[in-house]
Amino acid sequence: MLPNSMNKYAVSWLIGHQWLMLLMSGWLVLGATLCATAQATLHKDLKKDFGALGDGRTNDQAAFAKAADFFNQRAKTPAGAGRAVLHLPAGVYRVGQPGPGSLGNLMAFVNCRNLSILGADSATTEIRYADSLRYGAFDPATHAVYESPKAFFTDWSWGVGGGTALVLQGCDNVQVANLTLNGNSAHLLVGGHWGDTGIQLSFDGVFVSDSRRVRLSKLAVHHFGRDGIQVLNHLAKSVDDPAQEEILLENSCFDYNGRQGLSITGANGLRAVNCSFSHTGRVVIPALGRPLYSNPGAGVDIEPEGGYAANVRLERCRFVDNAGQGLVSDRYGNGPPTTKNIVLRDCLLWGVSNWSAWVRQPNILFENCRIYGAFITGSALGALPTRFVGCTFEDRPYRGQPAYGQHLVYSNREARAMRFTNCRFVGTRNGLLYAVAAASDSASTFRLHGCTFVLDQAEPSLGVDNLLATVIFSGTTTVASGPHRAMPAPTNFILGTPETTGSVLVQPGGQLRLLAPGCRYLLPNGLAIGQAAGRKATSVEVGLDNILILNEAPGKEPELYIGPGAQLFIKKGGALEIQPHTKVTIAGELIIEDGAYFFQDPQASVKTAGRGQLRVAPGAVLGKHPALQEAYSQATTD
Repeated sequence: MLPNSMNKYAVSWLIGHQWLMLLMSGWLVLGATLCATAQATLHKDLKKDFGALGDGRTNDQAAFAKAADFFNQRAKTPAGAGRAVLHLPAGVYRVGQPGPGSLGNLMAFVNCRNLSILGADSATTEIRYADSLRYGAFDPATHAVYESPKAFFTDWSWGVGGGTALVLQGCDNVQVANLTLNGNSAHLLVGGHWGDTGIQLSFDGVFVSDSRRVRLSKLAVHHFGRDGIQVLNHLAKSVDDPAQEEILLENSCFDYNGRQGLSITGANGLRAVNCSFSHTGRVVIPALGRPLYSNPGAGVDIEPEGGYAANVRLERCRFVDNAGQGLVSDRYGNGPPTTKNIVLRDCLLWGVSNWSAWVRQPNILFENCRIYGAFITGSALGALPTRFVGCTFEDRPYRGQPAYGQHLVYSNREARAMRFTNCRFVGTRNGLLYAVAAASDSASTFRLHGCTFVLDQAEPSLGVDNLLATVIFSGTTTVASGPHRAMPAPTNFILGTPETTGSVLVQPGGQLRLLAPGCRYLLPNGLAIGQAAGRKATSVEVGLDNILILNEAPGKEPELYIGPGAQLFIKKGGALEIQPHTKVTIAGELIIEDGAYFFQDPQASVKTAGRGQLRVAPGAVLGKHPALQEAYSQATTD
């Protein structure tokens, strides 16, 4: 027998040895599991496994059908949960067979999980549709092009579509990368219209339906008859559903398609980063002598169909030179909102022959975007307004073509509570804003905070007035001339309309600096500078060759109200004109400096209240500004 001490040592050694063996066996099992997991990724090659050639001449349609069928069948088995990769080696894969009937989908993946579809590189891996494919309305008996006399024609037996290159239906965790999908629309045999405007038949690059965790990277999807990509998910139960779908588009181009670069008809959680949605409706069909265009012809269309579009982020994206709008998000009827939390950040929207953006859906934010060409409308729901933060609006020409629209922002009695914060408006050709709120109540008022307006027209934009009604200014707002502005260039700013009520308001703490020479500011409803006493300095400065006019409106008595602690400065060369049946109430200070002009019609009144002061310098001119009156008279005559 061993001594007790030795017995204890042996037992301890045996126990330790057993633990060591268990630990080693565990590592072996774990290692085997990891190896098995690594080996469980299934790799398939479109050429080697499914017979594609990718030589640009042979029709590889059958190979894609085989590949899709293989993965769809696999998805029905337990193995379908494992990781799988479909490799497309470099090459040009010709697909689509010319004929009288519609094409089916090229690759339709249904209920697939954990699947990657990877090309070698979008510059070297291309799926290209064949020449002379039919698209549009054709006589089903003679196969001749048919142009219906009906404006809205939807007879399916006469419609010939091109299908979709890639369909993801009910899929989860799918990646598609490094591919070019080329619809070859310039070489289509185009039939008559089908639908409303253009051809509303399927011929799309990518279609995502009821799928989650989809990542599309480094794709070039172009020259399709209809959409580059459409996302139509109906997974969300409400516009506030917390379960987001994680659809990601990154570093990709969806250009030169017929109807849209991207259609978002249903998505809760979609993000596009560094993508282009441009030149929609710009592909000319040589046989027709005109572009292939279908309504709305936009870069991106956000228009829920029986579902919701929520938590959408478009970042560093480009919407350039589309035949339709760069972004369109229209709203029909007065039902509950179906969009929420849609953000465009650091994007470029450039409208050349159409609006840069057409927005009626609520709760859309533009942040640090460049908007070249005209924005139109805005949300009619004051609780969910259209908002712009840090944006630049400019009518900058595109490749020698003028930007679209007579104003940078056009919203005529449709939107409520639109917000502009730290935005810059640069007019090089036409007007800056034509914006009238849908109602005169305080909840509908447009608000501009810390904005800058630059008049930089090389030639006078005659006949184009700037109009703002029911508006509140806060922060420091400046109107200035740019380096190219022609002089003299008389410009009208109409602040208010006879139909609306309520004065233009400069909030306490705000500054309004009118410094662009040659401008006339008409105030049919009056101007309120600071409405309450406070320590925040509130001021309006009327600079050289600017004139502020309280103009008489039928049935109204517009008032210039200068609140306690607020100041109105009429600087040298500037002018204040008070027309009949208007009044000025000064509870702060009205300062007419040397060389400034002050005109008061005998039927108007100027009075002080409390500690208010009217300070007219000895060198001020009591009369109208002659040079401005002459300039505007000349402009009217011309």
